[in-house]
Amino acid sequence: MRTTLLALLAIASPVAAQEADIAPPGCDYGSPHPDAPEELAQFDFLIGDYAITAHAWRNGAWTPPRPGPAPRWNGRYILGGMAIADEWYDPDPGLDPDGGRGVNIRMWDPEDGEWDMMWIATGGRQVQDLRAGMVDGKLTMRQVYPERANFRATFERLGPDSWQRITYAKDEAGEWQPTFKLVATRIPCPA
Repeated sequence: MRTTLLALLAIASPVAAQEADIAPPGCDYGSPHPDAPEELAQFDFLIGDYAITAHAWRNGAWTPPRPGPAPRWNGRYILGGMAIADEWYDPDPGLDPDGGRGVNIRMWDPEDGEWDMMWIATGGRQVQDLRAGMVDGKLTMRQVYPERANFRATFERLGPDSWQRITYAKDEAGEWQPTFKLVATRIPCPA
């Protein structure tokens, strides 16, 4: 019965068929600790569950969203509200429970005045050491280990239920150029 219903949905609307199988949002995101550093608010836009569209920078403009099932990105407060964990699924785990996935832990380092982050994913299976801080008014991330000097990414809030991450690489002249953009749209929790 479910297969027949999904087949009918796919004929009527490919988007409806995809939405029928997405994993439900967790909706238990925790809360910041009362004594958490105020910088925790810099990444609080990650708290929640988000559908992602992916765009490439081509000929001076962003491409339409990558076709196919959408990735998923979700975040929550951890360690008693002193840090943030965010998970990446590509595609949504409801569509492919064995698809690519990764987890990132973000914690503010008051001594260095920046974010310490550790990322590991099923694809690379190597921990990446990342750092972030405000650069020219934008929350900017770089990779420390393994060293990746030609990588930067910025995060920007687009609204209360949307944000984006833009990845940059240096061109032949050594100037940072956009290469890839992820746009996140919140998946609402059921009422």
